[in-house]
Amino acid sequence: MRSFIIKFLKIHPRILVIIWTVARYILQFCSIFVPVNKKQILFASFGGRKFDDSPKAIYDEICRRKEFADWNLIWAFVNPQNFDIPRGKKIRMDSFSFFIALLQSYVWVSNSGMDRDIFLNLKHTIKVETWHGTPLKKICGDEHQNTMGGKRELRGPLDSRTIRCAQSVFDRDIFKRIFHATENSFLMCDLPRNDKLRCYTERELIEIKQKLNIPLNKKVILYAPTYREYLWDENGENLLVPPINLGKWERKLASEYVLLFRAHYAVGTALNVQTNDFVKDVSSYPVLNDLYAISDMMISDYSSCYFDFSILHRPMLNFAYDLEEYETKRGLYLKLEDCLECSINRDEDSLLSEIKSLDFEQEIMKTIRFQQRFAPFAGHASEVLVDEILKRV
Repeated sequence: MRSFIIKFLKIHPRILVIIWTVARYILQFCSIFVPVNKKQILFASFGGRKFDDSPKAIYDEICRRKEFADWNLIWAFVNPQNFDIPRGKKIRMDSFSFFIALLQSYVWVSNSGMDRDIFLNLKHTIKVETWHGTPLKKICGDEHQNTMGGKRELRGPLDSRTIRCAQSVFDRDIFKRIFHATENSFLMCDLPRNDKLRCYTERELIEIKQKLNIPLNKKVILYAPTYREYLWDENGENLLVPPINLGKWERKLASEYVLLFRAHYAVGTALNVQTNDFVKDVSSYPVLNDLYAISDMMISDYSSCYFDFSILHRPMLNFAYDLEEYETKRGLYLKLEDCLECSINRDEDSLLSEIKSLDFEQEIMKTIRFQQRFAPFAGHASEVLVDEILKRV
């Protein structure tokens, strides 16, 4: 039922705006009667679908700090039964308990908006908004075709009580405009989820590869395309079908490489990948950082993966098979050739040729230049954000 309602609202955005407006007034009124717990934090990742990303990195840092030993930590999930958390309480997203916790909690930590796009103005709440990646593709009201919410403006309520993080001036300026935010609300500290990227031990890397049945003598390619919100199958699922022949990839690359395929979490129908010794579908693997860490190179298209993976200083390739369509229907903040120094491959043959002839050292230098431009502050974001929370409470 929940998925049906979401699909219905995506194609009827005006109804969604009415629901948002009514819900805001109801919750704003209810907040008068719900007492605030000044030692309670509410967490959510990707609207309750995940237990990962920057909210979890902040949660882990908070669990390590003695200053938060007596705080209530609450996680909101769409399906709470699917997740185990080491400390705190689980509640169901969009339930009565969720909205009570929303009004009670002194701190919200989210990567995609905690208040379900209702934009509550709660004077007591400290909002930690990490977002979920530096946007290469256009987001929110900037999208050329925006169904959810009809391109309404995202006004940041009570900005003085909102803490945001940015990877660079590039994404800070986009978020500042999109969310009508002040420059002072941003910490230039990168994303908490990226802190771990440079900290993997050799033992951890071996264990991850063994878990995925990857031979230790093979290089690893991670293919992580983003989703196309304008492509749907007959069942109403988001569709991703890159024009590739995995058999061809296997014939050309299997002697040296293993291919990991990672679909965007919003994708319902992707390549019908049959896992074998060469290709593995890791779309449901719970920790994206693990996949970054074991990969010798990454292929993507218009994804924020580039900004995070660049921190590892490894080759990044591009496969933009539908560039004109994507630019028309979604839009990009930068021309690919202006930010990526690699080839912009339009078909799988040119991409495979680039992989076969790759000069690793040269590509690594390109990635380093990209990282210095777009993600220069990586390493300690969780610590910086938790320190800032402590200053505010």
